[in-house]
Amino acid sequence: MSGPVLVSTDLDRTLIFSPRATELLGGGLPRSVVEVHEGRVISEMADVVRDGLAELARFPAAVTVVPTTTRTVRQLQRIDLPFTPRFSIAASGGVVLEHGRVDEAWSRDTAARLARCAPVAEVRVVLDGLVEAGVVLRAHTAEDMFCYGIVDPARFGPEEVERLTAQMLPRSWRVAHQGTKVYALPDALHKAHAIAHVRDRLAAEAGDVPALLAAGDTWLDAEMLELADRGWVPAGSEISRSGPPPWPRVTLTASAGHAAAAEIVAAWHEAVLGAGEQARS
Repeated sequence: MSGPVLVSTDLDRTLIFSPRATELLGGGLPRSVVEVHEGRVISEMADVVRDGLAELARFPAAVTVVPTTTRTVRQLQRIDLPFTPRFSIAASGGVVLEHGRVDEAWSRDTAARLARCAPVAEVRVVLDGLVEAGVVLRAHTAEDMFCYGIVDPARFGPEEVERLTAQMLPRSWRVAHQGTKVYALPDALHKAHAIAHVRDRLAAEAGDVPALLAAGDTWLDAEMLELADRGWVPAGSEISRSGPPPWPRVTLTASAGHAAAAEIVAAWHEAVLGAGEQARS
């Protein structure tokens, strides 16, 4: 490898899958439980993916794998990853962890950007109103940065998303609907912002900008995939349902589910040897 590499990857439905997601997407492979909550299996990872990630983390070179998720810090820390990441990104880019501790400098930068959007408490009032109206089943606030609601997909469709978006736009917030969840996020909150911060940190240490490899399945990963030198989107994902990925350096996997995750990790292994040159070309 001729230069450092940063691998930024979403987790849910990219590398790990709930039993229900496995049933829906197929691509089943021998797998192990990586997350249990209140006695219930939440997530599984294919054994070949687990082994591949562990091997990638042991590469005798500057390869940094960064889990990058919309999950809260507590939800992220429930996952039994096959390696101990130096950096992790939670709350859709709102929190950067280094060796498990919050990067306070990044938190200050994030707070300054969020101050330009409506406060999270104001948006939570809107979601609570939808709960009272029976449109949303339950509402939650994540890391005091964004909100999400649990919905019935059969009753919460494009019209509800459009109405909620109309209320969010004047507040400089946006809406993302994914199955049983609807997210309301400030415009200032993106995974790509946090990835750029980690990339700058690594570049300062190495004296060279790391090539960025990325993978994600939903439009919340869009800016991250657009930023990447090479990216991957799983077949059967939210992004794939809109057609081919709209970014020239992003590849759609041939398989879905756990098989897609295996395909992505194998591609990272192949790309790592030459990715350093790609970042500088």
